[in-house]
Amino acid sequence: MVRHVMVGFFLIVFVLFITGCAQKIVCSPPNVLIGDVCCLDTDENNVCDTWEEEEEEPEIVSKKPGISAEQEAMDEFAETFATTWDRKSYTAMRNLFINDYGKRFSPQEFNFLARRMDTSLGITGIELVDVDRDSAEYRVIIGEDETIISAAIDYEDETYKHEAFYLFEDLSADAACEGDDECFMSFARITGDRNYCDKAGELKPDCIASFGTTKGITDKIDECIEILEYYSKAECLAQVAVKENTVDPCWEAGFDKQIFECMGEVAAARNNVDECSDFVASRGYPGTRLQRAYCITRYVQKTGDTEACVKIDRRDDVVLGAMQEQCYKIIA
Repeated sequence: MVRHVMVGFFLIVFVLFITGCAQKIVCSPPNVLIGDVCCLDTDENNVCDTWEEEEEEPEIVSKKPGISAEQEAMDEFAETFATTWDRKSYTAMRNLFINDYGKRFSPQEFNFLARRMDTSLGITGIELVDVDRDSAEYRVIIGEDETIISAAIDYEDETYKHEAFYLFEDLSADAACEGDDECFMSFARITGDRNYCDKAGELKPDCIASFGTTKGITDKIDECIEILEYYSKAECLAQVAVKENTVDPCWEAGFDKQIFECMGEVAAARNNVDECSDFVASRGYPGTRLQRAYCITRYVQKTGDTEACVKIDRRDDVVLGAMQEQCYKIIA
């Protein structure tokens, strides 16, 4: 009996000795010991986070299809329109409308009328909201109020343009100047149309008197030059040149292309493409074949007379050759 007790005692001591000598695992924070593994257990459920990740179903991420080049170009156009409108750059904005609408006004007329309408409505900001297929939505901010308006987008002259909408749809002197005699008087002076004096109320006599002296061509050229947006300035000069039947305003356009395209418009108004050679040489030097080509190309654009394209002298010149080929493809 005593012998059995002694054997049991030594067995217990041996087990305790072996256990005490076993190596204890110590985990470095933030890891904890789960079983015999050090790992993270952020949710404290005694299951390693890595084990849970392995058990989870893989997430399926649907890739958003890339937008087409056409949609991207349309988005860019709408963003440009919103920025131009927000800055109240109405002279430049006129060129972002379809031709049938934009050409109804000179740059000065459009700027005057649109700015008047903007002021009367109290518009304080413009933001692009969305572009969907063939239209764009803009947020018009008026003080603390706002409204969403939609505008149709057309493709014209190899670029995107808006149809008339919102305040631009019925843009006119009657709408912009209603009840404002001074406004009608100012518009009469801008357009050179004394008929608007009839709507100037008490200012009608002064308005009519202001037409006593015809505005000289120099004054008209100066008004065009004051326009900040370059292409609108060139267009203004071309309009004066055609109306006055002279290429003098064209020389103020600044760059060869716009100078000699302006001359092409005068030649078109006279219905004589041969005038291009005389116009280009009107400052005492013969000019270049490229300058004459600019004039001829614009003549064809205005008249649709593609037979005139043969007058572009393309000899041994790749650029002029390409211009002539494009000239034959013009549809007025």
